[in-house]
Amino acid sequence: MEHAHAAITPPALGAPTGPGLRPAGGAPFYAEQGGECALFAHCFTQQLPLLIKGPTGCGKTRFVEHMAARLGRPLITVSCHDDLSAADLVGRHLIGQGNTVWSDGPLTRAVRSGAILYLDEVVEARKDTTVVLHPLADDRRLLPIERTGELLKAPPEFMLVISYNPGYQNLLKGLKPSTRQRFTALTLDYPAPAVERAILEREGHASPALAARLVQLAQALRRLTDHDLEETASTRLLVMAARLVASGLPLRDACRAAVVDALTDDTETVRALDEVVRAVVGDDD
Repeated sequence: MEHAHAAITPPALGAPTGPGLRPAGGAPFYAEQGGECALFAHCFTQQLPLLIKGPTGCGKTRFVEHMAARLGRPLITVSCHDDLSAADLVGRHLIGQGNTVWSDGPLTRAVRSGAILYLDEVVEARKDTTVVLHPLADDRRLLPIERTGELLKAPPEFMLVISYNPGYQNLLKGLKPSTRQRFTALTLDYPAPAVERAILEREGHASPALAARLVQLAQALRRLTDHDLEETASTRLLVMAARLVASGLPLRDACRAAVVDALTDDTETVRALDEVVRAVVGDDD
């Protein structure tokens, strides 16, 4: 599917923190954890590809959207999946009106236009697909299109960004060392409590008191180690819960719908998570 569009003391929100960065006022909201905006900007100016690692729902995609806007570059996002082929990225010949016409894929369009290309959850793509990135991700910055014989040189404005969740890696799904070592790497995690509260107040329309309770709940759930959860409570889920409360749903019901039931289908685990919710947010609305 395609659609266009870290721990030190964080800088003031919206402040320029890297070369060529515009003020954050007109960009999608992103609360910096500390230093990642500057790293992204330096990678852009030095024409270095960037690998972003982090758990589901910690803000990787929003971060890339934010940075593309602050750098003034168009963004092309590709959500990777098992069936994603090299042709899906580069392009293919299409048949129409008695002849064949070449149609650029998102990777080729991004190179031609000097856009930022973001491959979300890149480890979900087939390993032979990611090999097409190699000449773009090293000093050559080239995209060979074998089916047309073209050899595209990426302009300085082009940037390649990929992301994945380290928790999803296994022997069958993971980045090859030959791919990984072409990228500068950035690790994101769930925000610090103060930053996460600010996100919930801004994105979830939560009051300070509600934001504090939801962050307390998230911290309690993230400490659970005796339940077989593939993921834990993400900032994204907290924002959804806050929005449900803002629209009038009782807090316990919002936490059950947006957090507990989103994390697991196992009856025993649901019961255990419900107990954590009750202990943190209580029985009131």
